[in-house]
Amino acid sequence: MTSLNDLHARDIIISIDDYPNILVGAPIGEAIHLMHHVLEDRDKYRNILVLDDDDKLLGYLSLRDLIRSVGPGYLHKVTAGIKGNQPFQSIQQDFSALSLIWEERFTEKLHDELSKSVTQHMTLINDHVTLDDHITKCIHLMLLNDVFMLPVVENEKVLGVVRLVDIFENLAEHVEEEWYPHHE
Repeated sequence: MTSLNDLHARDIIISIDDYPNILVGAPIGEAIHLMHHVLEDRDKYRNILVLDDDDKLLGYLSLRDLIRSVGPGYLHKVTAGIKGNQPFQSIQQDFSALSLIWEERFTEKLHDELSKSVTQHMTLINDHVTLDDHITKCIHLMLLNDVFMLPVVENEKVLGVVRLVDIFENLAEHVEEEWYPHHE
């Protein structure tokens, strides 16, 4: 196991060629189709990268982003990149009954949304790291910006991504090898 002090983006990068992706103008229906097939491998990916025509990474689509995209308008993101939409956040009441209004037209609403672009529904990624950046920089940017991954960029080209789950995996392995045996 690599020491956490020596762990850099280059050690945990997933190549852009290995990660499922979709173009920014693609319809929601195509993204849902792709995610469905990506999920067949339960241990692999839980997000789809969103690229522009020049293969620049703009953001990602999570399961939550895709399900929200076909829900009622009050649950949609106001703009891409917003981490959810809590329109009733300051009101302390149960609004679950609103789902009944949506229930009657769910299938129709789903079909209405499928041809719309993924652009408004993706989570934007504004920061990046380089191959030589330490995982502490990756962690800092991910937690600060509430994202699950960061692009790894060299010479303005996206080489791949570093994911929070892979950083956690390295932390957990360290805990299990170094700390846990002494605290059982």
